[in-house]
Amino acid sequence: MPSNKKHILFALIMTFPFFPSVFYLALAVVGTSIIDFDHELKINNLFIMTLLGILLTLLLYILNLPIIWGLLILFLAVLFFICKDRGFMHSIFGIILTVLILTALIVGLYFLILDFTANKMVIMVIILAFLGFLSLNLKLIAPYIVLVVIGLILLPGLSFNIYSIFGALFIGFFSHVILDMFTPNGVGLFSPLYKKKFRKTMGMIFLVLWGVAAVFYLIFQ
Repeated sequence: MPSNKKHILFALIMTFPFFPSVFYLALAVVGTSIIDFDHELKINNLFIMTLLGILLTLLLYILNLPIIWGLLILFLAVLFFICKDRGFMHSIFGIILTVLILTALIVGLYFLILDFTANKMVIMVIILAFLGFLSLNLKLIAPYIVLVVIGLILLPGLSFNIYSIFGALFIGFFSHVILDMFTPNGVGLFSPLYKKKFRKTMGMIFLVLWGVAAVFYLIFQ
């Protein structure tokens, strides 16, 4: 199984041609990291996710704000817990569902925080820091947050677009799946409807398609 660092680097490479902004690159890192929470070795991460979901739900309740955003995190934790490794959550169906939930969560948090500050960079830092605690290993959180803050300060062009959020998360998730296709166990891309495992050949096809899409996007954007 490829290491977490390889997955992160691969996600950044695949995302950069389409979403070079620090904010969206960070979302791709979140996506490629959180998808592995269906693995039994990630049980501690699921406990952290559950705790963050409970704390956010309680905080929103105390502030008399919609608690749905905390409940979404708890729903994700339950979903990862009941799914098998490289099963539904690694399938195209699981990816789309999880990306939709995370996109809704990010947009919801953005407008919640907007009530307290209109500084877009501050809002992005808070959201990315929260997602970092939600999805990354503890030893990666500190460098992740430092790089996010430095990147947002030094690089101009802060943007917040729901379609770009979905796209960056999706590429982050799917880059992880592509890399997993190059392992002996492969990936059940259409699980649970279709049990076949896809491996290196399909991974190469997706890499070629990504390369073509990246070239066309950079030429015609």
